[in-house]
Amino acid sequence: MNKSITYSCPSNIALVKYWGKKEGGVQLPANASISWSLSDLRATTTVQVSPKKAASPQLAFLLDGIPKPSFEPKINNFLKRIEPVLPFLGEVDLHISSMNNFPHGAGIASSAAGFGAMAMALVEAEGQLEIGSAAFLQKASFCARLGSGSASRSVYGEPAIWGLTQSYNGSSDEYAVPFTADIHSDLSNWMDAVMIVDAGEKSVSSTEGHALLSEHAYAESRFDQAQKNLNEILSVLQTGEVERFIALVESEALQLHAMMMSSIPYYMLMRPHTISIIQEIWNYRRETSLPICFTLDAGANVHVLFDARYQEDIQNFINTRLLSYCQNGLYLCSATGGKPEKL
Repeated sequence: MNKSITYSCPSNIALVKYWGKKEGGVQLPANASISWSLSDLRATTTVQVSPKKAASPQLAFLLDGIPKPSFEPKINNFLKRIEPVLPFLGEVDLHISSMNNFPHGAGIASSAAGFGAMAMALVEAEGQLEIGSAAFLQKASFCARLGSGSASRSVYGEPAIWGLTQSYNGSSDEYAVPFTADIHSDLSNWMDAVMIVDAGEKSVSSTEGHALLSEHAYAESRFDQAQKNLNEILSVLQTGEVERFIALVESEALQLHAMMMSSIPYYMLMRPHTISIIQEIWNYRRETSLPICFTLDAGANVHVLFDARYQEDIQNFINTRLLSYCQNGLYLCSATGGKPEKL
């Protein structure tokens, strides 16, 4: 087997957050989540497959064109997890090169995009399923989950639900599924401008953060609330209740960070400028009544979500009132709903 396969896969931003893992499995979510893909914030990954030359398969991994031996244990662990469903991996050497068009490790789900692209390339390399079919995407989502939980959602262009829930038929802890219901026109074409408050590595990794939920005093209450929020947001996406959508999305973001700040040990990933941006968004929404809100991933950066019909107004707001809070004036803007692409 000699193959070279390249995929570009979008990052995603969760509207209802996954935070905490079930015991008794690998990368199984304690609560279901739903996300939008970020069309223009992507990882592009090339997987080169060749027959193994030694007794054990060999791996080389490059990030942004630079060898990253420190990443190889994580990649090898991922490959061992997926080998039972992709048994050819025991017979090949892999050369994997990945690059992001956004900062790595800054709370913009770089691992979701990277593992999503990698999983799709490896499932194609196996050659057992029709490329792009429902079965292909489900298997890619299953594999991507074993590298990064949120990566399971990045293989779909539609809003993606990951986690077993009574709110949506066909949902699973083992892979994400696309939300195929008709979305109201008021919520079907939104954008995400990511304000880069801090482009550096997070002080506490998501893996460490998830682990702290196992003994968290408020964990069960949070999981129950996430389920209620998911059930409601699935309805709101179809009815177009924008104000309720905004309230749910912002509450979810704040709950995520509240769990971090109330864990033992406690920690904080938000920064003073994170709070300032949130307050500016609230003020602007009161002043204008425009459909704009914020969400946060597991980091300091603020995702400004807004209806694309008001892009010119929101762009002016960002330029005049938010850029001063961004590191070096940096922000990233993306449409939502983009699919992975084979290159």
